[in-house]
Amino acid sequence: MTATDQRPVAADTSGVPLPLEDPRTAERMVESVARFAVEIIRDQRPVATLSRLVTPEITTMLERRAHLTRRLRATSASAVRALPSRVVLRGVRTCVVNETTVEASAVLLETGRARFIAMRWELRPRGWKVTVLEIG
Repeated sequence: MTATDQRPVAADTSGVPLPLEDPRTAERMVESVARFAVEIIRDQRPVATLSRLVTPEITTMLERRAHLTRRLRATSASAVRALPSRVVLRGVRTCVVNETTVEASAVLLETGRARFIAMRWELRPRGWKVTVLEIG
C-alpha cells in the first residue's frame, strides 16, 4: 500500500502502517469488516458504517438483510425480547493473491450460532474495497 492508498480499518498500535505483505494488515482489515457486516445484518449498526469500504452492490445486500431482520423482529414476540449478544471473532484466514487482491474468511460466534464470512478485497483507484462478501 502506498501513502495515497486507504489505510487498513484498524491501524497498528505503534502507529506505523503495516505493508500489505504483512498478514496482520489484511487480518485487521477483515476483522473489522466481518464484525461490522454481521452487526449490520443483525440491525445493530447502520449500513453507512461500511459504505466507504464496500461496493454499492454489497451495501444494497446488507440493507436488504437488515430490513429482513427488522421485519422478523416485528412479527416475532420472542425476537423482540431477546437481548442482542456480542459477536465474537474466532478466526481469520487471509490470502494475498497479488498486490491488488486479498481473499479472506472469518468465523464469528453469536449466542447459539456460528457465522462464516468470505470476502474479496481489491485495490481500486480510491483505495481498498470489498468487492465480494458472502455471509453464512
